[in-house]
Amino acid sequence: MKRMLILAALIAVTACASRPDNPYEKDPFYARYLNSGSALDQRISETLAALRTNPDSPTLHNNLGQFLVAKGFPQDAEREFERAINEDGRFYPAWYNLGLVRAGHDDYSGARRAFHRTVRLKKGHPHALFQLGLIEEKRGDSEQAIAYYAKAIRHNRAMLDVRYNPQILDSKLVYLVLLENYPRSHARDAGKFEMTPSGYVEPQREEVSPEAQAKDIVTPTAPVTDPATQTPPPG
Repeated sequence: MKRMLILAALIAVTACASRPDNPYEKDPFYARYLNSGSALDQRISETLAALRTNPDSPTLHNNLGQFLVAKGFPQDAEREFERAINEDGRFYPAWYNLGLVRAGHDDYSGARRAFHRTVRLKKGHPHALFQLGLIEEKRGDSEQAIAYYAKAIRHNRAMLDVRYNPQILDSKLVYLVLLENYPRSHARDAGKFEMTPSGYVEPQREEVSPEAQAKDIVTPTAPVTDPATQTPPPG
């Protein structure tokens, strides 16, 4: 039985590798530009080899797409992100990466669709929200752009840090975004409770007289009463 299972697995792998619609049976044209001495090129070669036996993996397609962008082949990268999505339509990293590539060659309508799908699949995705803000700012819709920027920053305050999000410099609306978020952040910061200070030692309980103990008791706030009736006023 064990031997039959192993044989079946080998047949499945062979069939997958030799299936007629496997685009990786032959090296793509960019393979001729791969230099075995480059770490990036080595990763591309390894991913291509993995896709020859597992062409249905959205993760492999997504990884190859990122490597191809770094290599300077954005069109081939876009195709890999699309293949990742075709294998798993809920794989939101590929949707986000597809949006970046499309925005990179000014396909803003295609990029908007990809970023919207990202946010639909991954609620509060700050980078996708920020990219939607950039697109709306380019389209001249400042109100919608500010709304996207503000939401992105509410989900991740680091989006304001140029070291974390260099594209913050591409927006001329940041000061308006800060004003949009000010009421929320001000209320949150103003209402911070204090934590127990470091090094605090709780007092040891000792037997004390009721009179001394009463001095340290904080009397709970009494409900407001109507002086005339001495009963709580109606709510």
